[in-house]
Amino acid sequence: MKKSKISIIQITRLIIQILFFIVLPSLYIDTFAGIKQLYIAIISKSFSATTLLPQLLSAIIIIPFTLIMGRFFCGWMCAYGAFGDFIYGISKKVFKVKFVMDESIDKVLKYIKYVVLAFSVFAIWTINSNVYSTFSPWDAFGMLVAVGKLPDLSYVIANLTFGFSLFLLITIASAFIERFFCRYLCPLGAIFTVVSRLKIARIHKDRTNCGKCRICTNNCAMGIPLYKTDVVNSGECIDCMKCVTACPRRNVTFKVSEKDVRPLVTSAAVVTAMTGLYYAGNIGMNTLGIENVQVTSSQSTQTNSESLYKDGTYEGSGTGFRGATTTVSVTVKNGKISDISAISYRDDRPYFSRAFSKVSEEIIDNQSTDVNAVSGATFSSRGIMAAVEDALSSANITSSSSETSTNKTTNEQTQSTNNEANNSEQNVPSNQTQPSNNEVNAPSNNSQTTVSQAPSTSNSTSSTNFQYKDGTYEGSGRGFKGTTTVSVVVKNGKITEVSTISSRDDRRFYERAYSVISDEIITSQSTEVNAVSGATFSSNGIMQAVADALSNAK
Repeated sequence: MKKSKISIIQITRLIIQILFFIVLPSLYIDTFAGIKQLYIAIISKSFSATTLLPQLLSAIIIIPFTLIMGRFFCGWMCAYGAFGDFIYGISKKVFKVKFVMDESIDKVLKYIKYVVLAFSVFAIWTINSNVYSTFSPWDAFGMLVAVGKLPDLSYVIANLTFGFSLFLLITIASAFIERFFCRYLCPLGAIFTVVSRLKIARIHKDRTNCGKCRICTNNCAMGIPLYKTDVVNSGECIDCMKCVTACPRRNVTFKVSEKDVRPLVTSAAVVTAMTGLYYAGNIGMNTLGIENVQVTSSQSTQTNSESLYKDGTYEGSGTGFRGATTTVSVTVKNGKISDISAISYRDDRPYFSRAFSKVSEEIIDNQSTDVNAVSGATFSSRGIMAAVEDALSSANITSSSSETSTNKTTNEQTQSTNNEANNSEQNVPSNQTQPSNNEVNAPSNNSQTTVSQAPSTSNSTSSTNFQYKDGTYEGSGRGFKGTTTVSVVVKNGKITEVSTISSRDDRRFYERAYSVISDEIITSQSTEVNAVSGATFSSNGIMQAVADALSNAK
């Protein structure tokens, strides 16, 4: 039996794929996310070269080379494509069977990636929605196969259930159909396929010198019917050079501008040029300070009577991609968030840089951590938001407008009570206490750990049927990830304060639920209130804990 000849080109390509899989696995998603940010900036008319440049670096480098070489990046440098090659190679060795897709079916299925791209653009990008953020199979891929880190399987299944399911199905399909994802589903591949139509580097094959073997077609990773053409103009070609190395007659050549070139030398030169430009670009931006490690709002220096936070500089931490810790410093001036800077992070740098510049800017603009995550860096974005929120929890919230409103209401009620002092207590309407309740309760969008109610004079004199015994009580309930323990204060027979002693839930979800639930419990004087959408389990845990505490207030 004749042994197959070992190809230097394919060995070199395999080594390059492994290196990029280890060192630069994020180039694929960086490029796709950068194109998205450019699209959003254009349609929203908020184009800023300084802000967008770090996010566009990968696209700025890869797309021009795609115009020259075609989908070269896909065949040599894409980590997700390399993963598909590894799976297919192992499957071929184990099962020793090659599944051949029918040409007509293959041609139709290749249009699916354009549907995926169109859906991404119009259903996700245009409305800048994060609804489908857990649907991404490459997010699951990044968490499961990162080199040097154990697969975070339980986290992925719990938080990226749909994305993990897609990733699993794609992996299985890739074992039987070479480059399954690249052929049929990759939205970035759809863009590259269109751009590749203009390429000047092409595979040439003189059919007059061909036999009937179809070895080139059988070895094509993308299923292109090479036996039908003399020049491969298809944008699907990923320049893997398998047809070049497989041809027994050496009839397949690689040409740039109609000139024969050595595939190995050309490929190595392109990889070196793209990698060099990528790192040079990052170094250049760092030197020029374009990475946006600090964002300042011009409005933050203005005096505002409605201060939200106490002035100072605060540090906080949050959990980013794969459980990595992000630590930030938040500066509050004149009661407003004025600066956010990164102290440390363990996320992949490209993801974090892209997320930080956008998220920190939006937090300052909105004066809130409830902002959109950056596509392609969702988990890094959430880590930044959580870190800022953690920092702000140390900045005592001082809402002067709320205090003014509270004092005004209390004074008005006191004056009203004094004016009616000559009337008997039985003549005081029972609903007179409601304005006090509504005014004193903290707004639901404040991230306070205590919500209290100051009882008015009329409240203490008009209530004759007390539900609870005065005192401070503790209770516990089951939240999303563990036990929630609260302290409930009862005064004059009414719930006046609910505060958190401890909670094992995710901080962001818990605080979103707590600020609303505790407020409603005090207002309605009941634990039977609506759960907060998106934080149902945390809400139920708080309600159970308060109910448990009140069971002791007989």
